[in-house]
Amino acid sequence: MKINFENKYVLITGGSRGIGNNLANAFFLSGANVISTSTKPFKIKNSKTKNQWINFLVDFNNDNSILEFSKNLKLFKKIDILINNAGINKINEVNRINNNDWDEINKVNLRAPYLMTKLVSKIMIKQKKGYIINISSIFGVISKEKRAAYSASKSGLIGLTKASAIDLAKYNILVNSVSPGFVETELTKKILSIKDKVLLKKNVPLKRFAKKEEVTNLLFFLCSKYNTYITGQNIIIDGGFTLK
Repeated sequence: MKINFENKYVLITGGSRGIGNNLANAFFLSGANVISTSTKPFKIKNSKTKNQWINFLVDFNNDNSILEFSKNLKLFKKIDILINNAGINKINEVNRINNNDWDEINKVNLRAPYLMTKLVSKIMIKQKKGYIINISSIFGVISKEKRAAYSASKSGLIGLTKASAIDLAKYNILVNSVSPGFVETELTKKILSIKDKVLLKKNVPLKRFAKKEEVTNLLFFLCSKYNTYITGQNIIIDGGFTLK
């Protein structure tokens, strides 16, 4: 099964690091024109090819920044794929959560995907086709201590996925969410000690964290010509962690 995205336009929020950066690189190397967002500048490995990778600085906590980005999107003829990947997390017990932190987490993790879906679906409706993927989390399905704000936002994102899939089905726009478990990213390495990683891996039936490429491979299929009937689903990719 060969999958390429030549002549496709892919919008990925949060494309500067982790899963988002791996996705952006993979789509670009597969021939897609990539439009990414980030809060800070980062180096893009553009090669001398026909396709392009353009990044916009966007703060999803700032309505003016979002408005400016929406104007920039009008420069593009089409958008075939939208991946709502940008996300933040601040941990605290529910009785200690700072209200500003709650608002920021929900603005980035839930409100931004809603706004991007609303904006981009209008473009896709004219095309009579499109793919939208929301990157949720296993903590939108299960939870743990100090994850009230994060779990609320990611659970809400799964709900947004299901409702959007129903609304947009008549336009041949397929909407799904992907909920990764523990993934080997720069952030994981930064926030987890070696001891923490060893303990967590023991609770994963496959006894390891996911590689970023494994999440990318799943999204490649969901956004490809081979997916013609999967919509409104939340696909968990966690090595079996949520089964226990």
